[in-house]
Amino acid sequence: MSDDRPPLVRALIAHPVLAAPAYPPPDHAPTGPAELFTAWLLDALAAGVPDAQVLTLATVDADGRPDARVLVLRDVELPSASWHFWTDPDAPKTAQLAAHPAAALTVYWPAHGRQVRLRGPVRPSPACPTPSPAQRCYALHPVQAEFWQAAPDRHHLRRRHTRTPDGWTDTGWTDTRLPG
Repeated sequence: MSDDRPPLVRALIAHPVLAAPAYPPPDHAPTGPAELFTAWLLDALAAGVPDAQVLTLATVDADGRPDARVLVLRDVELPSASWHFWTDPDAPKTAQLAAHPAAALTVYWPAHGRQVRLRGPVRPSPACPTPSPAQRCYALHPVQAEFWQAAPDRHHLRRRHTRTPDGWTDTGWTDTRLPG
């Protein structure tokens, strides 16, 4: 039988998806998203996951078009559940955040089959130390946080948190069975 699909399509179909080895499922995860994120990040750092502190920041430009870039996480403040990053005052993301002060952060640790997605308002964080007075620190204060744990049997787990005036609501771990 002949396969007439382009080489890239054949290669993508043949390549394993979410091929991380079975990683211990979260048994008693912290209930707050900042605490759970910190536990997962410390786990990735301890395991030697390369660039475990690297995230993708998505903003929108002046025309409302999405724009994303990779940056380094500088802190997670537990009491306020805020994620901190640095930027230069003349960077495109600085102008984008001034015009539309909301963003999304995504991190993926393939070795552990874990992904975290956060979105919410972004505000300058003047108390956050930077290596240069010229740099600015910003903090994402998520209104939604989603944690995703891959599983070799494709019974992936998802946990969603939503910020409320009284704290966080939490769905607990739910199975996100993908068609296979």
